[in-house]
Amino acid sequence: MAFLAVVDKKLIAKNIGATLRKLRVDKNLSMQQLATLAEIEKSQIFRIENAKVDVRISTLYLLADTLNIEITEFFKP
Repeated sequence: MAFLAVVDKKLIAKNIGATLRKLRVDKNLSMQQLATLAEIEKSQIFRIENAKVDVRISTLYLLADTLNIEITEFFKP
């Protein structure tokens, strides 16, 4: 059962990262531009987009607000 939880966490992180990348590219923003607008480090954007980190919900709210989207966009299949 623990293995399944790890796999699910990785899949969720990949989906969030892919969604963030798509939204960022659709808005013609570089990682640096998004980081500056959201007032977070560019390396954090990179880690989220590449599923290298379990992103905090507060960070997702910040990114959603910066991108002018609902936070639920990050969780759509």
